[in-house]
Amino acid sequence: AENYSIAKSQSFGFFDGVRNSEWERLQSIVAVHEDHKYPEQPLTHNPIWDNPLWNKRINEYFNSNPAWWQTNYEPNFSCRFERRIGGVTGNGDGPKWICDPHRIAELAKERKAKDPNHPGCVIYSVGSNGDFGFEWGMEQEVGPGVCEFHIFDMGNYTEKMNEQNLKKAHFHQWGLAQQDPKSEDPKPGDKFYGLRDTIKLLGHENLETIDIFKIDCEKCEWGTYQDWVAPGIPSLQQIQVELHNAPTQAIAFFDTMEEAGYVRFHKEPNIQFNDGSCIEYAFLKLEKEFFSLRNEKKQEKKDAITADKKG
Repeated sequence: AENYSIAKSQSFGFFDGVRNSEWERLQSIVAVHEDHKYPEQPLTHNPIWDNPLWNKRINEYFNSNPAWWQTNYEPNFSCRFERRIGGVTGNGDGPKWICDPHRIAELAKERKAKDPNHPGCVIYSVGSNGDFGFEWGMEQEVGPGVCEFHIFDMGNYTEKMNEQNLKKAHFHQWGLAQQDPKSEDPKPGDKFYGLRDTIKLLGHENLETIDIFKIDCEKCEWGTYQDWVAPGIPSLQQIQVELHNAPTQAIAFFDTMEEAGYVRFHKEPNIQFNDGSCIEYAFLKLEKEFFSLRNEKKQEKKDAITADKKG
C-alpha cells in the first residue's frame, strides 16, 4: 500500500496525496539546491558591484537589479497542481501562482466541518491598487464563500471591490508597516499597522493558518518581512510577494524565509511594467524537519571548507 504520511506531516496537512518516495525526492532536490551562481560572492552582479572602470551602460548590463535576480534564488520546490490565478484567464499582470488551490478548498471544508464558525479559508491581500482580479479568480477556483478575503490598500477601493460581488470580502483602508513591538492594543483609524496589530484588529489571533498572504506594497516588504514569521502570528501557509529591486538585505530576507520553513515554488519577473527589477516569488511553508537533509549538506560544505583552510 502507498504511504503518504511524511508529506502530510511535514506540510501541516496541506499535501495528502504525495507518496513518501516522491516527498523524499523533493527533499533531496531542496537539499542540493544552490541559491547563488557565485556562492562565495553572492552579491556578484548586484548594483553595489559597479565597476568604476566600466562605463554606465556596461555596469547596468552586468551589475543591476535584473542581473542579480537572474543569477540568484531560483525556485527549489515544485507543486504538482499549481495554478496561475487571477482574472478570467490567469494571464497578464496581476495573477499569482498558487500551490495546489484544490487543497485550499478541501482544507476549508474540513475546518468548517469541525467548527461551523471557522471562516474556512482566509486570504490577506496587501496592496490592491483597485485591482481585485486575483480575489475574483480565487473565488472562481475554490468556490463562492469558501475563502474570506481581507484586502488592504491606502486608497479607498471599497466600491470597486463590491463590484466584484465577492461572497466574503472586506476592504481595509490602511497600509502595512513594520510592527511596533511595544504596541499591545491597536485602535482603528491609523493609516498604517504592523501585521500583528492588523491580526488583532481583525480578531484573527486564534487562527492557526492564513492560507494565502499576497503582498505587493512597493518596497514595504523589506521592512516588514520579519513580522511575517514572528511569534504569535498565524502560520502563513503560502506567501506570494513582489520583491522590488535587489537591496543587499535580500540575502537576509531569503535566509529568514528558509529558517522559518519556506520553500520557493515559483519565480516570475515583472517585464510588462518593469525592466525585471521586480520579481514575483511564491513561497510555501513546510515543517522544519523537511530541511534536515539540506542542513546536513550545508554542514558538510562548511566542514570541508574548514578542513581545506587547516590543510
